[in-house]
Amino acid sequence: MIEPAALLKDLVRINTTNPPGEEEKLLLYLERILQEHGIPYVYQESAKGRGNLLAWQLADQAEEAPLILMSHTDVVAAQASQWKFPPFEAQEVDGYIYGRGTVDTKQLTAMELTAFLALKEKEIPLKRDVYFLATSDEESGSAYGLQWFLDHEITVGETTKTGRELFRGSDVISEGGGFPVVGGKREFYLCESGQKSCGTVEFTVKAKSAKGAFFTSGDGMERAMGLAEDIGKQKLDGRVLDTVKQFEQKLAGVQLSPMMQKILTAMKQNSMTVTMITGKNVNEVTLVCDVRLLPGFGQKYLEEVLKNLAEKWDCSYRIVSLSQGYESSPDGEMLKILEEATLEILGKTKEEAEILPFVSMGSSDGRFLADLDTKVYGYSPVYAWDMTFDSAVTMVHGINERIHRDSVVFGSKVLTLAVCRAAQSGI
Repeated sequence: MIEPAALLKDLVRINTTNPPGEEEKLLLYLERILQEHGIPYVYQESAKGRGNLLAWQLADQAEEAPLILMSHTDVVAAQASQWKFPPFEAQEVDGYIYGRGTVDTKQLTAMELTAFLALKEKEIPLKRDVYFLATSDEESGSAYGLQWFLDHEITVGETTKTGRELFRGSDVISEGGGFPVVGGKREFYLCESGQKSCGTVEFTVKAKSAKGAFFTSGDGMERAMGLAEDIGKQKLDGRVLDTVKQFEQKLAGVQLSPMMQKILTAMKQNSMTVTMITGKNVNEVTLVCDVRLLPGFGQKYLEEVLKNLAEKWDCSYRIVSLSQGYESSPDGEMLKILEEATLEILGKTKEEAEILPFVSMGSSDGRFLADLDTKVYGYSPVYAWDMTFDSAVTMVHGINERIHRDSVVFGSKVLTLAVCRAAQSGI
C-alpha cells in the first residue's frame, strides 16, 4: 500500500512551477505507480513537456454516472529566499511537510491517487466507472490542461469519446475545500460546492472635443473618476443560494472570523471593483474592473449593468473575460458520502463535526464543467489542529506552504472510504 505522505513529498520535489509547467515529469512518475498496480491509463501530450494523465477502473455494467477524481499538478512560483525551507525539497519538520503545492494542490493528488489505488487493491465490485485525472496548467488558465482534455478524444477500453463526453453527468471530487472552521466544540469541514463567475471588464473614457478638431474639453479624467466612484457605490443584485441557506443554518450561533464573515457576505451578492486606472493622457482613461457574479447571473446580466454605466458616463466598455459560475447541490448524494466518511475517520458524531458546503469567490477547473451537468465538490480534508480555513487561505500561493503528514494520511483515509462506498455495487 502506498504511503500518502511519502507520495506527497515525491510530488513536491518535482518542480512544476507554471510557467513553464513541465508537468510531464510528474505525470510520468504517476504513470510508473499506475503500472506497478496494473491500472490502465493514457497520457496525452498537450504541448511539449505538458499533458494530462487519465487512469480508469471500469464497472462490468455501469449503473450510475462516473466518479472522477481530479487534481492539477502545476504550482505557482515560489521565491526560495522568502521561505524557511526550500520550497521544492519537501523538508519535514515536527511532522510538517514544507513545500510549494502541499496545500494547492499536490496534497489532493496524493490523497486521490491513494484512494484510487485502494479501490483496486480491495477488488470492490463496481457499480460505476471511476477515473483518476491529473491535469496540467490550472494555474495559468488550463489551456494545456482541462480545457485541452475536454476538447480532445480519448480511448478508454474499447470506447473513444471526448473528454467533455466522459465528464458529462459525472460526480467530481476536486480542489477547493476540506479546511475546517471551528465553532466552539464543533468542527465544520468546508466543501466547495460552487463558484462565482470571475471576470475582467474594461471601460474607456475619452474626452469630448471642444473648440475645434485639435482641442478637447479635458473632461476625460473627470468623467473617469466619476465612473470609478459610481462603480464603488453601486449595489449589484444578489440572491440567496441553496448553499448559502444551508451555510447560515449550520453556522447559526457560531462566532465567525472576519474572513468567514467576508465569505458569507460575498456568497450573497454580485460585485464589481475597480482594480486599475490607466491612461495615455488626460484625454483617454481606462478603468479595469474585477467582476464576481453569483451562479445564475451570467453575461446577459453583466451586459445590462455595463451598458447602463457606459450610457451614464458616455464611455465604451468591453468584457475581457468571464468564467461560468455554478452551484452543485448542497444535498447531493456524493456530499453525504463524503460527510459520513469524514465523521467515521474522525470518530465523531454529527453533533461534533459536519461538512459545510460553500460557494467559492475564486475559480478553478470546476468552471469548465458548469455546462456538463456535473456535480463538482472540492474536498481534501485536513485536521482542524493542523490548519483551519483562515490559515489555509494564507498559504495558498503564499510563503511557507505546509501540511502535517497526519493530515495527508487523514485525508487519504476519508477519500478512500468515500470513493469505495460511492463506487461499490450493492450499496
